[in-house]
Amino acid sequence: MKIQLLRLLVFALAFSGGYLIMTANPSTFQTFEQFMRGRPVIDVHMHLTKGYEGNEAYNPQGLTEGDSLDQLKLKWTQQEMEQNNVVLALAGGTAKYAGLYAEADEDFWGGLQFPCSKLVEMESPCEKEFFTYDELKELYEKYELKILGESVYNYYGIPPTDIRLEPYWKFAADMDLPVGVHSDTGPPKVDEKERPNYSPQFANPELLAPILEKYPNLRIILMHYGGGYTEEAIALMKKYPQVYCDFSAICIMMPKQIWEPNLRLLYEEGLGDRLMFGSDYTGTIEQNLRVVYDIGWLDNEEKYNILYHNAARFLRLKEEQIISHYREVSTMYRKRSQR
Repeated sequence: MKIQLLRLLVFALAFSGGYLIMTANPSTFQTFEQFMRGRPVIDVHMHLTKGYEGNEAYNPQGLTEGDSLDQLKLKWTQQEMEQNNVVLALAGGTAKYAGLYAEADEDFWGGLQFPCSKLVEMESPCEKEFFTYDELKELYEKYELKILGESVYNYYGIPPTDIRLEPYWKFAADMDLPVGVHSDTGPPKVDEKERPNYSPQFANPELLAPILEKYPNLRIILMHYGGGYTEEAIALMKKYPQVYCDFSAICIMMPKQIWEPNLRLLYEEGLGDRLMFGSDYTGTIEQNLRVVYDIGWLDNEEKYNILYHNAARFLRLKEEQIISHYREVSTMYRKRSQR
């Protein structure tokens, strides 16, 4: 009842510049553009890295005086978010980039990817692979970071119960930080020079049970649901109501014949209200949104829950934040229509 009242409140209040951003009958939507109009998106799985020369998405020729490749990528990421109604992104990287993005825009909830590896170029600058509790506290206060993850301990070749990871779990629990955890057997190919100890078995969600027992209030996002550890993910979610999931990467890199039955199973088990939207790979927000749009056996309300409302509940957003996000999307739409 409270959710319905909130949506009615949004309907009444989030009207700006002549654009009504909610509709009484979403089933009338036919095109992707109509489906997305006025609808905010929370992306719970974004990676923050340095800017790369020659990247097709943010061409270095677009550099202005005083800009760096890092700043160019940041601006391009902000533009991609605006074009796709993303009002909040849970974004992880090394301390340098988590801090850079969090400082630049409040729509980024930055956090540390953990642990980083000095062998992996994408994880540079990795000044220290593992942090102590006090070091984490200092970094999070310095950069005003709000999440933790994505975890890459399976890429590093250790289980989540490794003693070196204990400060991360305790810190996240103490600070009430959402934690994104890689929880699939993939990717199928890993650079052995960068990841010599890669161990997909350590991504098994079952291995998180001792941590959740020790820290019962810890909020976890199982990233890449729908692949190799589907049954294990469902079992963990059934036992721990604070565990949610996204199906990023799986839904655009694996055949639909594999991930869609696993997605149906999530709903059959009564866990569809814990599925959230994530893009994972740079430049794939719209591609991932279209996957959600194309799921024919979900109604629009269920799809909107994936794109926004499930995450809003997981993140414990306040009513005024939700209303603000709807208004923000209205502003985004107005800017686009005036170009």
